[in-house]
Amino acid sequence: MMQSLIRDFASLTQSIPDLIKNGDTAFGEEKYDDALNHYLAALKKERRSPVNTASIQSAALLHKIGIVLAKTGDSFAAMNSFEEALKIRQDKLGPGSEDAAETTAQMTKVLDEIRIQNGVGQRQFVKGDKGVSIENVSVNVGTNLLEWGDYKEAERILMEFLQVANENKDSNDAEKLKALSAMAQLYRAQGKYEEAKKMYLEALKMARKMAADSQNPSINEDISIINCIAGYGEILRKAGDLWQAKALHKKVRNMLLAAKQKHKVDDEDATQEIELHLAVSHTHLGCTVFALKKYDEALSEHQSALEIRLKCLEFTDALVSESFNYCAEALCSMQRGSEALPLSLHAVMVRKNEFGVNHPSYAHAICILSMCYHNLGRSRDGLPLIESCLRICDKSFPPNHANNIPNLLVKGDILLDIGELENALASYHRAQAIHKLNFSAGQKDCQLEECQQKIDAAMAVMIKRGNNLRYQMPSSHSVPRNLSGTINEKQQSQGVGTPVIVITDVGRDIDDAVALVILASLKRMYMINPLAVIVTLDPVKERACLARLLLDSLGLHDVPVGIGTDGGSRARVELHCFDGVCACQNLFQFEKGSDLMSRFLGGAELKSVKLLCMANLKDVSHIFDTHRELLDKINEIVMMGGAHYSDETQQLIPDEDAYNNHCDVNAARRVYDQCQQLQIPTTTISRHAAYGCPLAASFLDDLAKTHHLLAVEIRNANFKAMNKLWYKANLPSDDPGREKLPPRCDKDWFLKHFQVSEGAASWQESYMLHLYDAMTLLHCVEAYREVHFRPKCYNVGGTVHRVSGVLQDGVECSGVADKDNLLTEIRMLLRQGFKSAMEPAFEVRRSNNVAIINDHLNMDEKIDLDHIDEEEGEVEP
Repeated sequence: MMQSLIRDFASLTQSIPDLIKNGDTAFGEEKYDDALNHYLAALKKERRSPVNTASIQSAALLHKIGIVLAKTGDSFAAMNSFEEALKIRQDKLGPGSEDAAETTAQMTKVLDEIRIQNGVGQRQFVKGDKGVSIENVSVNVGTNLLEWGDYKEAERILMEFLQVANENKDSNDAEKLKALSAMAQLYRAQGKYEEAKKMYLEALKMARKMAADSQNPSINEDISIINCIAGYGEILRKAGDLWQAKALHKKVRNMLLAAKQKHKVDDEDATQEIELHLAVSHTHLGCTVFALKKYDEALSEHQSALEIRLKCLEFTDALVSESFNYCAEALCSMQRGSEALPLSLHAVMVRKNEFGVNHPSYAHAICILSMCYHNLGRSRDGLPLIESCLRICDKSFPPNHANNIPNLLVKGDILLDIGELENALASYHRAQAIHKLNFSAGQKDCQLEECQQKIDAAMAVMIKRGNNLRYQMPSSHSVPRNLSGTINEKQQSQGVGTPVIVITDVGRDIDDAVALVILASLKRMYMINPLAVIVTLDPVKERACLARLLLDSLGLHDVPVGIGTDGGSRARVELHCFDGVCACQNLFQFEKGSDLMSRFLGGAELKSVKLLCMANLKDVSHIFDTHRELLDKINEIVMMGGAHYSDETQQLIPDEDAYNNHCDVNAARRVYDQCQQLQIPTTTISRHAAYGCPLAASFLDDLAKTHHLLAVEIRNANFKAMNKLWYKANLPSDDPGREKLPPRCDKDWFLKHFQVSEGAASWQESYMLHLYDAMTLLHCVEAYREVHFRPKCYNVGGTVHRVSGVLQDGVECSGVADKDNLLTEIRMLLRQGFKSAMEPAFEVRRSNNVAIINDHLNMDEKIDLDHIDEEEGEVEP
């Protein structure tokens, strides 16, 4: 009873985001009762206001509650929760929205489990006390199975409903309209354009009838008509009638803006609904002008859609990811692949989480990602992606579907770039053949012409190379290449900023990722020129994949990643965070870290390169052993670990209790000894420096507002890790659940170490972070070192060796000059690192486009319901 009261009190004092985070954590730990309590408490808070009773946030919570209930085996309660969530999502976001599709997919899973348990061949719904049956949700299920990519099942359910509805004169017109629109979308997705046109015209006729029967048509009835017209415009676009499609989509936008003025929408939810329809209109028009090769105009339209969606939806919503995906596609087509890549990665990761890896939406996202890598000279990284895309499409669409044409062209471009001419030609020829099967003469001629141009170009390359079909270009190893297909190390090492080779054990905690964000900011400020990132500590391949994705998401696509040593660890030190970021575990190829370091050092000037080691010193020691001839290229080694000066030996000695030094004590001893013998300057940053400049963990919530997925992942990963540590610290010292946590690390240690404020209702509200890696990185920049740090300096044989953070008579001395100034700088660098990567999606649109939109907003136009001829489907002049 007491525990229940404490839990209820805690729920009252927590915010809705905190309750959701706690629920997500409990769910991840399979504590379903705790997760359910947190979600229910959040829902109760959300619904305190009558305005939020049916809000999008309420639907998201109901969806989560349904998942938990399904996990506990309460299928009836789960279906009730899903059904309520589905109704809200369809009302707010539209029947074909991707959020609604997500809920429908969960409903289908529950139905399938019931079917399996009962041993029956068809899906059925178990009736509960309320007598809910499958007929009540059949249109919703059919509509959203379409969005989920289950076309056969969607068609079966929708056709059954329409057959029953046509036989029943008393059937619900609104439900029938929804089913007709869904069938039109289904036919469009299958490339059956004539059938889709007929369905849209029938739906339009019904929508007009419903509006005519109403004495005072509501905004929803007007939107139903507009949606039918917009859908017809999409058919025209897909069929290649691009100019008619553009005219129709512009008319749709005018109609939406006029409807907004006509109904003078004051209700917040209704305003959001029409804004989301405007976002769809921008998206449709953006896709249309993109097909017309007007990439600049397409980018502006997709940016407008993104701006609206970010105001109305969560950053991780599938519709937001759609806008990021289209922005990336436009940027890539404008040869701005470096700006497109972070946006594309966001879209891939969100769609993977929302739909899984077998959905056409995910396939489209990884196609754009492969285009980005190809655009950046990393075609070998793009090849597995486009091959996966084609496999998904082959399973989802009928044979020779037109949607595969652009995918095949991208694959041909990638194969041509890596020298596989025969396979490239086969891909181009298949795209050409599919076009001829799907389109009649005169339809989409520009696409057919593009196919022929690519075939001609490939043939010209083949002739030039003397018909050597097996010619292979050199491997780029996941790094950009110049025209010769190799990295110009000397040119890169002479770039603007201090040349730095980074060694990291990224993935062990969030600190390494935070340092990489700051690294991106420092590169953009021309303070640091990162030559390469070497990952160490087993499992190194997984860490390398994580590092590659993090760098790509931050705009550092041109910084190569190498695989280093095992870090001296006797066992694998698993990646404990960033599960959501690792979308492409087996995608990349990597060089050995020692080869990468030796090549960059070989191309550098004397005493010009800094080695930044934010991990164990085994990889640095390896360079000392194998490439002594290159050591004179090193300007300084900046190390994270700890060291103290011995008056007896007059030498700097590594702190062997520090984690990084302890991983391989012999390597640490060797590096410090050799640096002092060879007069290579060092700077060592100890844990005492990090403890002297803690950052409030609440700042991570602010970072999550930068519209960068990594910021969200860092916050979530840190919260998850801290919860796990708190749980272990509260266990008895002999409990095996503590794993390797020392006995001294108990509850009191946790509260003191993370500087939890006294009197705080929960440690989660006030704990602090120690950004050890980030502070180590800042020591590489002379300006930051001079302003923000006061290291102890030791002269050994005429060479200065610095140590930031020391113990003096048992008292910690952080060596930080001004804690507040340093934290302000770190916050600025983190915000800039995230925002700069996503900036292309939010750049100011051109004044002429803004003027056009303003003209639409100021017009006073009556909605025209007669601009489509119902028989011919043509746009009137």
